[in-house]
This record gives sequence, structure tokens and C-alpha cells, in this order.
Amino acid sequence: MITDRRKRILEIVFLIVLILSIIFCSVVIVINLSKIKAQQSFEDIPVTERDYSILITGTSENTSFVKDVYEGATIVSNFYDSAIQYNIPEITSQDVSVQSLFDYAGFINADCIVAYLNSNDFNFTPAVNSSGDKIPLITIGVYSPDIQQISHIGINYAELGAMMAQEAVDFLNGTGTIYILNTLDVNDFNGSSLINNVNSVLKTQSNITVINSTKSRSSSLSIEDEIRQQMASIGKIDLILSLSEKGTVLAAQTAIDLNLLSKTKIIGYGDGQDSKLYYDKQIVTELFCINAVDIGKKAIQEFFEYKTNGSANSYVTADIQLLKNKVDK
Repeated sequence: MITDRRKRILEIVFLIVLILSIIFCSVVIVINLSKIKAQQSFEDIPVTERDYSILITGTSENTSFVKDVYEGATIVSNFYDSAIQYNIPEITSQDVSVQSLFDYAGFINADCIVAYLNSNDFNFTPAVNSSGDKIPLITIGVYSPDIQQISHIGINYAELGAMMAQEAVDFLNGTGTIYILNTLDVNDFNGSSLINNVNSVLKTQSNITVINSTKSRSSSLSIEDEIRQQMASIGKIDLILSLSEKGTVLAAQTAIDLNLLSKTKIIGYGDGQDSKLYYDKQIVTELFCINAVDIGKKAIQEFFEYKTNGSANSYVTADIQLLKNKVDK
């Protein structure tokens, strides 16, 4: 009898524990469901989905320029219903090649690539998407007709040459000595076009003495050492006119080494971080450069043109900027 009563009590206790457990579990489930529902309500806020995905890329030495291109692309991205992605190595490394950047574009199934290419970046296999189709490529930086690109966005070198020469004339008020520092390849069409237009404008100035940098084929000296020797032996130079990124950096470094900055000013061209750094330090007096933000806008426009009409403009001219430091002449 006692045993049956004890058994009955245990059953009642077990039943109470079971009921309490069910109630507890129910409360936990209700709370969690409320949290999930609240989270889903938050995540249900409409997220704009884009029809196209465009990758802006390049190697690390062009980071500053490519970031500005990305900025320009994002400005017009809503209008062209495009999602803009940015991918550039943070640290300069030989292990990060243009090919790996293009492979990444294929991995993310980009609809278009806008890539900054240097002269040594032309050996790559075109990127393909998951369907095996080639991803349309728009190039900036150095142009090569051998690359399978739907469009290249760059400068008008003839226009740039005329602009640089006229700015030099205006800077000197029509009188003085100009040293033209040229590291461009004269066999390159764009380089020769720029040089010819610089000289064409300066030839009309009878009160300006023009001295062109030279590179002797028989000399064992580097171009840096030859430029340094030439500038040291010329005497008074009122203005160094540099026609390239490399030349602008070389002009700045040489002017510092020869202690010329107090009497010699520099007008240069550059789209890299080094030339901009020397400009920011006021070692380079004026700097011609490409409007990278404008390039970003035009790149998206050309891709949309390609998607709409099946083709884009093969060469698009970018705007040229002139940055000026205040100087006492």
C-alpha cells in the first residue's frame, strides 16, 4: 500500500516536471521566434539589386589613381544600375599579377572589368565568366592595340603637348630658359606626338631658350646620371618641363640633389603617387594629370553603351587637369 502511494507521488512529480519543462521550452521557443521575426523584419528592408557588376582594378603602384576612378564610377552607378567593386593589392608585391586580378573578376562573375595597365602588364589571358564567355574589358593607363578591349580611356597626347608648352610660355611670361626633360620613347606614336607639339609651340617663342634632354647611345651612364650631368652643366635653368611621370619624379629628385629649387621651377606631368607627392611638397610647381574621377564616369558610360548597342568607342579622351602651387616668381 505504501509502495503504491509512493509510486503515485513519483508519477505526479514526474508529470509536474514534464508540464513545467514543456512550459519552459514553449516560452524559449516563443522568445526565439520573436527575435527571428524581428531580425527578418530588419533584413526585409529593400536592398537595391543591380543589373550589372563592374570591377575596378589595377596594381598597387597605381592605387591612388584607381581609387579616384572608382569614386567616379560610383557617382554614376545608380544611373546605370551597376554595382561597383574595387580590388587592388594593398602592398606592392611581384606575386600579385594582373592575371590574378583578372582571374578574380572571373571568380566573382563580373560583367565588366575596368583595369589600369602599365606597359609591362600586357601579357595576360582574358578573363571569362562562369559560362566561359569573355568579360568585357575597358583599359586605362597605357594603351595597346593588341589587347582585346572594348574601349580605352586615355589622353589626347597632341593636345597635352600643346597645353604643356603654352603653360610653360605663360609661366615664364614669354622669356627664359626651359629644359625639356623627356623620358618617353620617341618611337611610340603617343610619345612622339606629345614631343612634337611641345616643340612646335616653343619654336614660336623667340625669347625662350629651349634645351632638350639627351641620352647618348654610347654612354654607360644611366639616364638619371646623364640628366643630372646635363642639368649641372647647363647653368641657369628657369623652368624644367617634364613630359612623363618618370621624368617628373626624376626632375624633382635632381633639382633637390643639385640644390636648384630656389631658382628653378618644375612643370610636369604625372598620374602616379610619386609625382603627386612631390607636387604636394611644392617641389613640383605645376602638375598636369588625368582627371581620374572623370575616367570612372566615362568607363561606366562606355560599358552601358557596349551593353546597349553591342560596341563602345574604341578610344575615349579623358579630361586633363592642371594643379598649381602658389609660387613667387
